[in-house]
Amino acid sequence: MDEERKQLLRRIVEAMARRQLASINILGHCLKFVTELDAKVSVAGELDLSLRLFRQVHLLYRDLGWTDLESAVRDRLEDVPYPASRLEFGVAYYVTGLAEEVAMRSYVTSSCPEFAAIARSYVEAAQRRPEPRRFLAYCEDPEHRPQARQFFDLWYRIAVGALGRKDSTADARVVELGLRSKSAGQMVAEFDERLAPFLEACGLDGRSSSETAG
Repeated sequence: MDEERKQLLRRIVEAMARRQLASINILGHCLKFVTELDAKVSVAGELDLSLRLFRQVHLLYRDLGWTDLESAVRDRLEDVPYPASRLEFGVAYYVTGLAEEVAMRSYVTSSCPEFAAIARSYVEAAQRRPEPRRFLAYCEDPEHRPQARQFFDLWYRIAVGALGRKDSTADARVVELGLRSKSAGQMVAEFDERLAPFLEACGLDGRSSSETAG
């Protein structure tokens, strides 16, 4: 593996590690909001999947010759908040989970076989996340929608930011080298398209989600 490919792969692995650690921390923190047994089991299963995936990423990082993955991603994690309620957790869980699925599907044919295997294992094991019923019910009252929009926009910005910088040189090279099948812009477009029915169901306006991200 030449140096350019190796450094781009390092950035990809660190980005995945940031997403997985953020997911682990949020799921662990928010399990206390979930009272129903079946829902707790579902969230715990997602937490277990994120932990197992992070272990695979950690091992790949080490095998590629780098160490201390946690220190490499710690600073970026400080900017990720924790949901403060069950309502907020529902939309955060749904939106960030959908973004992770979109991201992982773009790596299943990666030219790095080890990384492609990790992506495939995630896609195969990931649960289909139902739309958050409490959030949808909350949005039925038009007076609640401004607050709902704030929750959605916050977690959308976090989720879409984790998909990478659009139109950067590194983003283009990652696709050219076959490390990822889609550009960041294509992933964001797919993410927005898949979110559109959810926004409509919530009765929120039809602005492009990327526009709300600024």
